[in-house]
Amino acid sequence: MKTLKKWFLAFLSLIFMFLGATFIFHCISLEKEQASLNPMGQTVLVNGHQMNIYVEGNGPETIVFLSGAGIASPILDFKNLTDSLSKKYKIVVVERAGYGYSEDSNQSRDVMEVLSETRQALSQANLSGPFIILSHSMASLESLAWQEKYPDEVKTLIGLDWALPSSYEDLKDSQAFLAVAYWTSKIGLLRYFPESFYTKNPTLTESERKQYKLLAYKQLMSQAMLHESQTVKENAKKVPSNINPKIPTLLLVSNGQDTSFSQSEWQRYAEKFASDQSNVKVIYMDVPHDLYHYQSHEVVSRIEDFLKSN
Repeated sequence: MKTLKKWFLAFLSLIFMFLGATFIFHCISLEKEQASLNPMGQTVLVNGHQMNIYVEGNGPETIVFLSGAGIASPILDFKNLTDSLSKKYKIVVVERAGYGYSEDSNQSRDVMEVLSETRQALSQANLSGPFIILSHSMASLESLAWQEKYPDEVKTLIGLDWALPSSYEDLKDSQAFLAVAYWTSKIGLLRYFPESFYTKNPTLTESERKQYKLLAYKQLMSQAMLHESQTVKENAKKVPSNINPKIPTLLLVSNGQDTSFSQSEWQRYAEKFASDQSNVKVIYMDVPHDLYHYQSHEVVSRIEDFLKSN
């Protein structure tokens, strides 16, 4: 029994030594890697922290991109869409606090606070609406709040596999998982994960993938990301489940893979949401949640066709 206890204590000691060494290496690496980060876009000061905004294209209409949760680099994540759409539209990628090249923040992640920061950042970058809002997953909540409170600023809504408010009612509590994910990132264990774990865009160049990797090491599970994930169920209760009838809306819906819901469950949320809303068009696609990484050409085509007819 004593021998077993000694082996157990020795094993624990090795684990703590490994975690400690990993943390020290992670902190030193972050300092060195800062010089290799090449910010894209411009930064503006909002609520005491710098927010990054990327603008491309000179079209007469402006598309504002809002990423889903836990995306280390929204600019690079959306790149296969922005490269195509910027040929006809002005595209703007707003990186929320704790995302991409934006600074982290301990400010409230209440959906109305997040929306306020987005609008302030756009205003400080001299960008005015009405905007075409193109958002993915959890950013549905900010989009729905935007069109309800400031309908004159929203020309059209494009939902890339929106996580609709009703889906959060059925989402299992994941506080323990969030805590594990947070400390995994802070200690530096993410460095041992394969690149495919956090870089989903297959079209990036080698230099772009390196930038994405460095941003993942720095930003994944930032304070802002953690707080918004912890409050998402409450935020879902604060936004409407209907859209202003004057705002045309396109929802591109996945097969539910990578959402924790089955295909029928996931698509039923969109079906119920769109029922009795003639301004909402739903298109189902047999691809996972990050559908714009799997069928980017079709996604762009669907978006362009919808915008032409609306």
